[in-house]
Amino acid sequence: MNIQSEERCPRCGEGRMRAWQQLSEEEREVVRRLPASADHSAGERVARHRWCPRCWHEEMGEPAPLDA
Repeated sequence: MNIQSEERCPRCGEGRMRAWQQLSEEEREVVRRLPASADHSAGERVARHRWCPRCWHEEMGEPAPLDA
């Protein structure tokens, strides 16, 4: 499977899905105001969610593996 296609937004098909760390400060402020902020804690969203900065689609990913 093409890794690049996995990074594309499933909604608009144009934007690249980005993790919290990949967003600019302005983009993070937009993310804080999206509707999912009412459904999920800020920590969960930072750790597991990804966003498309083109259409602001938000998806929840797998939790990051914990080192034992």
